[in-house]
Amino acid sequence: MRSILAQTQLFSSLTDEELAQVESLGILRNIAKGTILFYENDVVECMYVLLEGRLKLYSSNDSGREFVYHVAEPGISFGELALFCDERRSICAEAETDCVVMSIHKTDFMSLLVMTPELKDQMLNSAMKVIFSLTNMVRDFALKDVYGRIRVLFERLAQPTAEGLLIDEQMSQQDIADRVGASREMIAKIMRELVAGGYVETGRKRLVILKKLPEQF
Repeated sequence: MRSILAQTQLFSSLTDEELAQVESLGILRNIAKGTILFYENDVVECMYVLLEGRLKLYSSNDSGREFVYHVAEPGISFGELALFCDERRSICAEAETDCVVMSIHKTDFMSLLVMTPELKDQMLNSAMKVIFSLTNMVRDFALKDVYGRIRVLFERLAQPTAEGLLIDEQMSQQDIADRVGASREMIAKIMRELVAGGYVETGRKRLVILKKLPEQF
């Protein structure tokens, strides 16, 4: 667990001794696929580090429509900024696969900040990255159409391989819709055109970008 904590941005500047202290404060939880870790409006009691699995952070409305802000992978911390507010959770967290998370209670985390001042710099850095990410998200929703947002998503997730740019993440059309704020029907239409145009290849629970995606759809 300590090796994953060392790779987590929030704790990356800590010594091995300090990481051991973080580890001693953490409580491990196994979260089954589909389980909600916390809901919107839950009281904020702790922060988390994802050690294994994949977990989505999202909002939803009364009709069940979702918007996914982020899909967390191992080594990602989340929920720490909310510890500084006396407000409730503003998003939900749900396990997309079986997960293992480490939680640190608010009181313990605040004590940790006092004992390891360098954490405050990392907290500020994390806050700036969240603001930057949300600014880009708002800009994309204001200035890009659905296809433009799909293109940004694909290019952000894709990794270069011999076959092309590979998105090795299981995403249904509904998953894509939830991450770009669109209907599944619109995603289906765009994906059909991209496949027919030879831009992407789907199947085997993955997606390959075969050539540069067009600027406009």
